[in-house]
Amino acid sequence: MGVLFDYFRAPDASTAAAVLERLGGPTTSDPDAPLVDAVAGKGFEPEVMLRTLQSLLTGVPYEELPEGELLATAGEDGPWVMQLSAELRDALADAQPRRLPAVAEQWVRTEEFWDQATAAEVLPFLGEVTALARRARQAGERLYCWICL
Repeated sequence: MGVLFDYFRAPDASTAAAVLERLGGPTTSDPDAPLVDAVAGKGFEPEVMLRTLQSLLTGVPYEELPEGELLATAGEDGPWVMQLSAELRDALADAQPRRLPAVAEQWVRTEEFWDQATAAEVLPFLGEVTALARRARQAGERLYCWICL
């Protein structure tokens, strides 16, 4: 059993925190709840992996990048909602699609992947999360991550 990470956009913290009430997280359909613009990111952890990706995209050293912030929790065992930094959203939004294959090659060689993924396997997620970041920025929204054990 792995940890689930779903990335989504929301206009504010209270809207993002309300995702905790959605059974199965933001990528599941719920006829009683509004649609959430979200990307399933199983295996792509936000605090280390996505900040490493941000460093690769921007050239800013990992240690200098801002961390995300725990926004809400449904309890000690989760799920949790984390607000990602605006800098991460912007780095993802600015990523040029033609550059993503080369970035994916670099990203999968970082220690967080433990040689368990190929660039071809992570490229679909990269395309989806960068498009989500562009939509979020265009709408003046933030990116969030729903995390569940």
